[in-house]
Amino acid sequence: MSFDSPEFLIFLPLTVFAHWLCPQRWRWVVLLGASYLFYAWYDVRLSGLILGVTVVSYAAALGMERTSRRRGWLILTVAACLGVLGYFKYFNFLGRAAAALTGGTWTSWDIVLPVGISFYTFQAMSYVIDVYRGNLTPERHFGYFALYLSFFPQLVAGPIERAGSLLPQLRAQRKWTAGDLRAGCRMLLNGFFRKLVIADLCAPFVQTAYCAVCPKGSVVLVGTILFALQIYCDFSGYSLIAAGAARLLGIELMKNFDRPYLAWSLRDFWRRWHISLTNWFTDYVYVPLGGSRHGRLRQAAATMAVFALSGLWHGADWTFLLWGALHGALLTAETLLKPGNPRTAAGKWVRRTVTFALVCIGWIFFRADSVSTAASMLVALAFPRSGTTGLSQLGITLVDMLTIGAAAAALPLVDRFTDGKSKTGDITWVWILAAIAAAWLIRLEAGGGNTFIYFQF
Repeated sequence: MSFDSPEFLIFLPLTVFAHWLCPQRWRWVVLLGASYLFYAWYDVRLSGLILGVTVVSYAAALGMERTSRRRGWLILTVAACLGVLGYFKYFNFLGRAAAALTGGTWTSWDIVLPVGISFYTFQAMSYVIDVYRGNLTPERHFGYFALYLSFFPQLVAGPIERAGSLLPQLRAQRKWTAGDLRAGCRMLLNGFFRKLVIADLCAPFVQTAYCAVCPKGSVVLVGTILFALQIYCDFSGYSLIAAGAARLLGIELMKNFDRPYLAWSLRDFWRRWHISLTNWFTDYVYVPLGGSRHGRLRQAAATMAVFALSGLWHGADWTFLLWGALHGALLTAETLLKPGNPRTAAGKWVRRTVTFALVCIGWIFFRADSVSTAASMLVALAFPRSGTTGLSQLGITLVDMLTIGAAAAALPLVDRFTDGKSKTGDITWVWILAAIAAAWLIRLEAGGGNTFIYFQF
């Protein structure tokens, strides 16, 4: 069940009402049932997969408490989670890579990638690792633990919550408040505005740009800038809808985005983009590999490892691996060059522009369907051909560009509304609702919309 489906508009209020009308001791039953229904809506067989991951990680944490062979339980859980990920997400990729190395051929297996698998397996691993490190006490109530891994607002595309933050909230004696209702609704509206009004409006032009035969530099430039806007509004929109839905239930999820395109360095960008994943890789990969404690060479190796894994986490393709490697190399270069903080406003904006340009170059690898396509687009961007701009290839009109520009310019105002800082609250409600309603009607008329980008991860 997708957040932008009509079914969700029925499912969410019914779940919220049932949750608050139910006695505290049974609320976990309501939320667990709703979460499994939400996930089974995609494919009922997927419920067995997440249940299996839940049983293994729950048993492993308790096993660590009852035996001295703690490392064995840790290895079992990590192997199980990585094994599930490896089969569903990387089996065909590894098969093709092995065939290429040996000169053979590979016939791809028909394996359906379960939605959200990269997110709930990472939550399971973080829980068991934290128990192994002694940072967390094992959860004895299987129902609450199952709810932690399957909590529907953040089940499919995050944020990747830690057990130490989410489990106590699920267990707490929560009371309904008007403040949670207002905050939740504002987050929901902001998220739907980003997804339906901006991301879905950019999507067809991005698709055209990245499917164009021999695109001109202007097509690549505009298409990539639109993709940067699309992926940000699509993913941050999902995160806001997830946070809003959870807030209606009295639960606060972590902030997953913090205006990343205002970053003045790549390191600053990764402090602001997909924060939960950045923190996960920092705590469970970068620091154990030595981090910045053992010299520049060790730090560079750890950085490259983290971003190579981050690239593969996003998708089983060489394009994602190159995207991650590019960010790792740029971050390593930043570390070696030691650029200081910009001292003036002009200097900060120059650094922001350079950072955004580098991020957009990375997005070309992220969005392209092959390495050769990404390479041809980079060549077109670097060596523009003379003649017409070629923007007619995109099919984008002046009205489309003005609409996208106005919607993007309105984002800071919508964010102020979400934070409760807008002085024109009632008027803002009306305008946001009108924009969302219009976008929804347009997509229904067109026969549907675009799924959230991070559903494929």
